[in-house]
Amino acid sequence: MNIGFITTSRADFGIYLPLLKSIQAEQKMNYLLFVGGMHVMEKYGNSYQSIKKEGFEITEKLAPLSQGDSPKDIAVSIGGTSKSYGTIWKKYKSKLDLVFVLGDRYEMFAATASLIPFNIPIAHIHGGEVTLGATDNKFRNAITSLSDYHFTSNENHALNVKQITLNNENIFNVGALGVEAALKSKLINKEEFEKKYNVNINNGFILTTFHPETVSLNNYTKITELINSFKEIPLKVLCTLPNADTEGGVIRNELLNYEKENPTKISCFENLGQIGYYSAMHYCSIIIGNTSSGIIEAASFNKMVINLGERQKGRLSGKNVIHSPLIKEKIIENFNNFCTKKTISFDNPYGNKDTSKKIIKILQSKIK
Repeated sequence: MNIGFITTSRADFGIYLPLLKSIQAEQKMNYLLFVGGMHVMEKYGNSYQSIKKEGFEITEKLAPLSQGDSPKDIAVSIGGTSKSYGTIWKKYKSKLDLVFVLGDRYEMFAATASLIPFNIPIAHIHGGEVTLGATDNKFRNAITSLSDYHFTSNENHALNVKQITLNNENIFNVGALGVEAALKSKLINKEEFEKKYNVNINNGFILTTFHPETVSLNNYTKITELINSFKEIPLKVLCTLPNADTEGGVIRNELLNYEKENPTKISCFENLGQIGYYSAMHYCSIIIGNTSSGIIEAASFNKMVINLGERQKGRLSGKNVIHSPLIKEKIIENFNNFCTKKTISFDNPYGNKDTSKKIIKILQSKIK
């Protein structure tokens, strides 16, 4: 059985990782990795190199497309991605039994749409979720409609997939692979972290990732509110920079300028890698931002999260997540409320560490 994976960013590859390792361990299964999007863009760290470091072979690496983040740049990237993958599917159609796609990014949508003329079966991970503050919500639902198999992270999301597809077949609630990856990661200690990233994390810190809101823009004002809140919270900030969405460059520039002016307050990184990021999540005092990892994985590390703004609006979250408007005073108020909490539930609604085994078992029964 030959299983393809489309990966467009460090984030989705990290989520795939437990499943890829499980496939490696199966004698009658092979993986093929098709790598593009942010992975092949120098400004985002050429993260395809981390795939090789994890011990996986890249089957095909796409050429980088537009480096910009304007609406026109995004639209051009969608068309260019679909065109590039069309050539790949012509080459590999006879070798693929199924292709996995994940999540909701525009590059993932373009790659998924390009599969349809070739009648290659598609399996979607993380369908049925809701993020009303990002255009990703539309891309996710479109990918769900295009897919043949659905591996959801929660029963509520499985019900949403049924509504989108008008079909009850091949929908499997297996939990989130990201939770499995988090729980199985071999974290590095604080001394190793400092040596690798040149950041001392012994005295408590905020872990932040802030991606642009792509439905309601004006991200300059939003990142300014966040930075101003950091100025009044007495903790160092460890920041991973935003992804390639509309106005992502605005956020990136403001964070890097703040780091340049305040190097002892904030440290920014393009990519900590999966182990580095999960280690940072394990050691941090609190997570403040709007990344999905704060919603999905953070509860498994017993971490409180202040989820900011509208990007993740509608996404299922545990009781460890406080939803806050992007206003400095509210962010500080919610941080202070966190400091006074004595008991918090860290039950994770996104499952545990057996997701990849469930998926493998389903593939073995469904794909002949």
